[in-house]
Amino acid sequence: IITLCISFLFAGLVSAQVWKDDFEGGKLGKNWTPAVRGGMADAADWKVEDGILKGHWPDWSLQILYLEEYPSLDYTIQVKCRIDQVWQAPEFAGGGFIFRSSGPDEMWPSYYGFGICPSQATFFIDHGGVAGNWQIVGTTPKNHNISQWYTLKLVVKGDKFLGYVDDKPICKLQDDKYKGKFVGLIVSANTDASFDDFMISDKVDETAFDE
Repeated sequence: IITLCISFLFAGLVSAQVWKDDFEGGKLGKNWTPAVRGGMADAADWKVEDGILKGHWPDWSLQILYLEEYPSLDYTIQVKCRIDQVWQAPEFAGGGFIFRSSGPDEMWPSYYGFGICPSQATFFIDHGGVAGNWQIVGTTPKNHNISQWYTLKLVVKGDKFLGYVDDKPICKLQDDKYKGKFVGLIVSANTDASFDDFMISDKVDETAFDE
């Protein structure tokens, strides 16, 4: 069931303050666009089974699932994430969010990312333009068990980003280079991951970044 709370259905999510998807409809909603970093859209492998969104990509790239352009650059995103399988261990092998992305029309989009892998929580930046133009910019060691659900939350306010795992602030990043309006979900290379109960809201905890 896809739920839009407050205001109307419209193209581009303008006016929506809270948007949710619990993936109970049996298929991806029209607000989502599957993609693969590098432009191989036909290789995108996202499906909904038994109310769970599943992403699969056993290769050296990223599966991306874009939400439509969100009207605000400040927001809170939340999702339940489960790493189902990791075949190899690249620098980031797991699942999570992308945000401030230039979007699905670019073969090599720019974006920020936050997610979990078996040994850490990670912020990374893809500068786009060419293959391999990305970097990990912040990590916090933390074990995440295969097949266990974790609640990921990301607070984005101006040039400050704060990532949470199970309601605990875990990783911070400050950067202002990219301001794209696309957000989404990712599954990294050589990984299967599942997601549930996605939410994005333009409400931001103003105290989240207080020292």
